[in-house]
Amino acid sequence: MSFSAAAADERVLEVAFSDDALSVSLRDGRIITVPLVWYPRLLTATPAQRTNWKVAGGGYGIHWPELDEDLSTEGLLRGARSPKAHAPNTSGKANLVLSDRDRHFASLIAQGLQNREIAALLGISEQAVSTHLRRMLRTLRLRDRHEIVEYLSPAKSAGRRFK
Repeated sequence: MSFSAAAADERVLEVAFSDDALSVSLRDGRIITVPLVWYPRLLTATPAQRTNWKVAGGGYGIHWPELDEDLSTEGLLRGARSPKAHAPNTSGKANLVLSDRDRHFASLIAQGLQNREIAALLGISEQAVSTHLRRMLRTLRLRDRHEIVEYLSPAKSAGRRFK
């Protein structure tokens, strides 16, 4: 008995975005979907900037000229993330889009609630609250819960994009 496997064609066919993911359709029919937070320039880009992409690298890459971002299908398949480089802004902090869940979580912190109280209110474990807090701090490039409150204050957040 013999069978033949279809040849892999990892060249880019199409690029699409959801609120939190980048999906790249390949010529062989596969679709690679990765979290948008892996690519800060794409995460903070406008929809118009995201849709302005070009096939590069002989079909094996994607280039966003306005964003100076380049991704390869090989890197996407390996799960390679973008370096943590962000364009500088006036606060020195990352200018990222927060999900509704993150904003709600941050608002509870701004109200002065401790991890135990947040866990009880949300019906999750205190460990889950700690993990979420650490992830938010790392993503926003902040040091502590006080900086989250400062990050969300109206005077400081002018110009930041929220979903």
